[in-house]
Amino acid sequence: MKYRIQFYLLLFFRQLLLWLPEKTRFAFGNFLGKAAYYLISSRRQTTLWNLQLAFPEKTEEERKKIAVHSYQIMTKYFLSTLWYDSYLQEKVHIYNQSSMKKAYWKGRGVMAAVMHMGNMEATVKAGDGFPIVTVAKDQRNPYLEKFIIETRKKNLKLDLLTKSKQTVRQLQAYQKKEKKYIYALFSDHRDKGAHVHFFGLETVAPTGAVSLAYKYNMPLFLVYSCLEEDNTTSIYISEEIPLIRTENSKQDILENTQILIHKMEDVIRKHPEQWMWFHDRWNLYRDFKKEGLLPPFLREKNKGE
Repeated sequence: MKYRIQFYLLLFFRQLLLWLPEKTRFAFGNFLGKAAYYLISSRRQTTLWNLQLAFPEKTEEERKKIAVHSYQIMTKYFLSTLWYDSYLQEKVHIYNQSSMKKAYWKGRGVMAAVMHMGNMEATVKAGDGFPIVTVAKDQRNPYLEKFIIETRKKNLKLDLLTKSKQTVRQLQAYQKKEKKYIYALFSDHRDKGAHVHFFGLETVAPTGAVSLAYKYNMPLFLVYSCLEEDNTTSIYISEEIPLIRTENSKQDILENTQILIHKMEDVIRKHPEQWMWFHDRWNLYRDFKKEGLLPPFLREKNKGE
């Protein structure tokens, strides 16, 4: 009953929102995002620590400005999914799609490593016109889960797999199909995989995109989006990323994953306000805040002062 009530409240909120002009919806998103920054203290602390790790050269005020802007972009992205049917047709611009199309016709499938930034779900439009498969976490609310799957399939025209222990096997099964797919896999979050350096701090990163591209000799691209000031979405597709191949495949996967992470870091440095900073990417909040400690890089800074 609780989940059903939550779902109907969402539908009611969606209907109220759709009665407003789109410009007003996004203005509301800016307000809501800024409010969330100030109201959710744990996420705010996580965001500011992450930004201090990534941009120690920036002032506190500059980092705060990036943080608030990031919250606003993430909020507007979420709201826009409620009218994706019209938004995706009119407000999305794709750059360098020709490189991905050319790679697709090689007949081996294409791997798109995507990022949690900008209008992140719209990023899969990079493969518009071709079969696409992606993976998402399941929702606790089964009514919401069904709504998300149905709307994403309709508006993004993709196969949506629910993340599970069988995900890798399910993705590999797509390679056996006569029709080749573009695989769109988020690759910048914290997940089991390779130990990498990301903004100078060791962490872990998923190897799924690199591993599948490596195993099946698929062209690999980095794909990300930016939600612009006019609330349109720009999707950027990199040139094909060459993969290191030696006799040591395990080491190759690690090195190629690190290369991909470095490329993502470059993108984030270029568009810092677009990335999802409130995620505890380096486990700073989990490992230090609850113990009343500062992360090591902040302790060293305090000693220097």
